[in-house]
Amino acid sequence: MKNSISTILIILWIGIGMVQAQEITYVSKFPNENHPEIGYWFITPKLIGDGKKIIANIDSIADKCNYTMLFLTSREGANFYDYPLLHPVFQKLVAEGHKKGLKVGLQLWGNYQDKSMEGSQRMIVESEVQLDQSGNADYTARAKFIRFPDRLLKSDLFKVYAFRKTSEGFYDPSTLKEITAQCETVSPDKETVKVSIRGGESVKGLTACVMTQQYCSQSSMWGDVEINAFAEAMNIYADIPFDGFALDEYGNKFIERIFDQNTSQPFRGRWYSTAMAQEFTRVTGNSLEKTLFDGRYAPEGKPEVRIRAINEYMEFMRTGALRVENAVYKYSKKIFGNTIFSGIHNTYHNSLINDEIWANGIGWWDAPREYGQTDEKTTTPVQMGVAMAHQMNAMYNQFYDKDLERVLEKAFSDLRYGIRTHYHALNDKRPLRFDLEDPEAIRGINQIENCTRLLNKFNPSLPEIKLLVIFGMEALSNWYPNEKERGVYDINDKLKVEERGVEIWNAGYLNAVVPSDLIVNGKLKIGNDGKPVMNGHKFDAILYLNPQYAREPVLKFLEEYVKKGGKLMIEGAANYDFKGNNISDRFRLIADKATVQGYSVENLSMLGLTKNRLTDGCKNEDGSYVYNDRPSMLTNSIATFTLNIDDDLFTGQYKGIAVISVDKKSGVKKFAATGFTELRKNGKIILSFKDPVDLYLTKAGGKLQMILADPSNKIKPLINKL
Repeated sequence: MKNSISTILIILWIGIGMVQAQEITYVSKFPNENHPEIGYWFITPKLIGDGKKIIANIDSIADKCNYTMLFLTSREGANFYDYPLLHPVFQKLVAEGHKKGLKVGLQLWGNYQDKSMEGSQRMIVESEVQLDQSGNADYTARAKFIRFPDRLLKSDLFKVYAFRKTSEGFYDPSTLKEITAQCETVSPDKETVKVSIRGGESVKGLTACVMTQQYCSQSSMWGDVEINAFAEAMNIYADIPFDGFALDEYGNKFIERIFDQNTSQPFRGRWYSTAMAQEFTRVTGNSLEKTLFDGRYAPEGKPEVRIRAINEYMEFMRTGALRVENAVYKYSKKIFGNTIFSGIHNTYHNSLINDEIWANGIGWWDAPREYGQTDEKTTTPVQMGVAMAHQMNAMYNQFYDKDLERVLEKAFSDLRYGIRTHYHALNDKRPLRFDLEDPEAIRGINQIENCTRLLNKFNPSLPEIKLLVIFGMEALSNWYPNEKERGVYDINDKLKVEERGVEIWNAGYLNAVVPSDLIVNGKLKIGNDGKPVMNGHKFDAILYLNPQYAREPVLKFLEEYVKKGGKLMIEGAANYDFKGNNISDRFRLIADKATVQGYSVENLSMLGLTKNRLTDGCKNEDGSYVYNDRPSMLTNSIATFTLNIDDDLFTGQYKGIAVISVDKKSGVKKFAATGFTELRKNGKIILSFKDPVDLYLTKAGGKLQMILADPSNKIKPLINKL
């Protein structure tokens, strides 16, 4: 639908002097600007097979919905790699979308067909076997930990080490031998490998660590097969002017879900591939095969060997998905242009303590995107950290649920903090889901997106956040040697990072949660004034959670921060660094200079922090304020905001959302609101309308420019003393 635009110029006079030129522009409704409104569109074989229906579908989306960008995603077996079939479909679809003013992005899943066995990703699982007095043993391993049975290609033997076990997790290093060559295997089916160990007299009575490997139908992320497959698709679709390109939840997503924290079958596997082993050796100088063993056993009296092995393995393993993401991001810009929208989120099950680390390495803050992106119920403090780790002054959260109301509630509440929603999904016909073209969904989402458009038009910065919460990714990745901290996914799941971020937020202290990774990669630094700076965002204080096993750049960062007098609350001790060296004394010097030792919400005020007192609003870094109130939209009632700026009290009436920028000298500089009726300064009305109106105004150089959503072109202010 095209906007009708009309502009009139009003000269306001008081006495005999002209004081202000006022320009009013009328539009039928506000167009979207600055940040796209995004919907996910399920492309199914049925939709592909009906050429008229798919075009009719995009026409109805354009006519009924507020989306300005649609991301195409394969569902129900639609094969986006079937180029002869899909190329003409996409070409026509994108052309039709552009006619309707819609941008179209392409999202690809990994192409798991025709992968070589040797180049596949593998799951390594180990068990202990006692060798008899002849050095022999028989062992049968069954595949486990793989979520989807159809993803399993075969099972085989990986390595067998023999040693004299001195205590749980320790061995006599003088007895360690690799005896893989002295083993025979039989695989009666893809899930089973039978191992016959014939080690001989030299290993009699020893313990054997039998490591098996399960080949999965995904190419290694440390090779280029996956990257080349995505690049080939982009090359073939290169003549279609796609406006975006995305990988959604890219990573190793084959691990079984564990919902019972008291399960007797916790996850104890590890990823491996030939390409990964080669790259690991190049980067670290160590053998990945031996590192895997060292991550389970240490020489007697040397726990640091296991500490370092786990740390090095986990740090490296976590980089695989980002390696592919970065390559694909760079190539998509080359093929489709630097201005395309890059996405989507690389969160998977959006939690720090589930299978996420094994799927994508928890690389949310480092995903190559202009916009920070998350999904579903990612906590707001984490979302703020992800947003501020990226360059744009907004972020997206992709969200679906069986209950439309939950989506609407989160999508609207998120606007207060600069978070837009990537809606999921059009043409979603699954049980316990809703289609975004359902009339109820259209009504609810359009109402919210009408508010989003005013927010996008105003285009404020991200929220003003003074507290940076940094958690030690090293501590999260490694529970050893405290068995009580060993979680169901073989990481330390007792740190409560997300819970503490939320607890602090709910106590009134807005905060952004980020990992120690951002210190190591240089994204988070200490400015000349001693304050932490990340991607241009400056913070007044740091809460550092769990510094155990900190990498050297992290330790130096903390040392520099306290040396410059930085406000620091630190939770947890660091007895060892990343390489397993004892750093108790070094860390004690840091802790002694911390403003507060130990996590405490009550003591956050000691860091010089003040609470957010706006129950329905948020201050942004640029000095603007966002207020939103959903009940006012749902019940057609009036919401009120109150803002005190240097003893000037501004109050406004609106329905939905209001965004305002004011200062002592200029008064109101910029303002946007839905359902606006009245704005007062120190009790006196300075702008009012008889009936609620959506408006946007700016004031600069003595000129007031106002845009009103009014198809009749008749609405005028009753009072205007801005």
